[in-house]
Amino acid sequence: MEDHRRRIPDSVSGRAKFAAIVAAAVAILGAALPAEAQQRGMEYETILLAPKEPADPALVDFIATAKDALWRYASTIYGGRNPPSPAGDIFAGSVTVYVGKRELTPEDGFEKLGRFPRDGFLAFFGQFLADAPVWRAGAEARGANAVNALLSETLVGPNDLLDGQICTGSFKRISHDAMTALLAMTETEIDAWGVAQIQSDEASGLRGVQPLSWDVGQLLYVDIDAPLIRSCCWDFMVTPDGLGAYVQAGFGEGPLIPYLANHACFARTEKGWRVSAVAIRM
Repeated sequence: MEDHRRRIPDSVSGRAKFAAIVAAAVAILGAALPAEAQQRGMEYETILLAPKEPADPALVDFIATAKDALWRYASTIYGGRNPPSPAGDIFAGSVTVYVGKRELTPEDGFEKLGRFPRDGFLAFFGQFLADAPVWRAGAEARGANAVNALLSETLVGPNDLLDGQICTGSFKRISHDAMTALLAMTETEIDAWGVAQIQSDEASGLRGVQPLSWDVGQLLYVDIDAPLIRSCCWDFMVTPDGLGAYVQAGFGEGPLIPYLANHACFARTEKGWRVSAVAIRM
């Protein structure tokens, strides 16, 4: 049988052979991906929304410790045991819950639902997010995972929608008129837009012929109508220059925070930083 594969002459150097192999692999990948994965015509203005100042290093350390404690707590409950709650090491004396809308409005903001004692907050929060009654330990585990997810959203800074409290998922916001104009110009919905919380070269996976480049805090578009990839979990991100590629979004720290974000907020207590509020879009 005739071998139709492209052969690399023996006279070519090892480095050249390697370059040829990489080029062939890229060509195959590009042919296998939808056309949108190589180039999308839509272009838009580059908008940077990163917080002005870096977060307090002590707060960054607290967030990492709290995430680990909440993950261990929920995992132990789901493993069939009932461990002591780490609430005192994570939450302020009471935790305020705010709720907001998942839609772009001129008066976008959050309303105060109530304040809840530290020791009962996780059970309340887990039940609040559930569609049906949940046994208390299960509610606490669900609440712990939910707070952990809020802590996983970086860009920590003052949040104008929450009276300047220091919160995760916080960034400068453009005016309602400017965002509305951007959505009209691109014929997109607000749910398709997010803010980069990691640099482009830190993304855990990327599939596309063209390398994408973005900065932390940059507003980016996700084409929610792009063909799905079988393996989990990929978003088709499009940068302002119109280039698009699939970026892995389901493992580790995701690349984007939704423009209409949720938040965990913090207060400095005599024992250090603690979670003092959560803000959820319903």
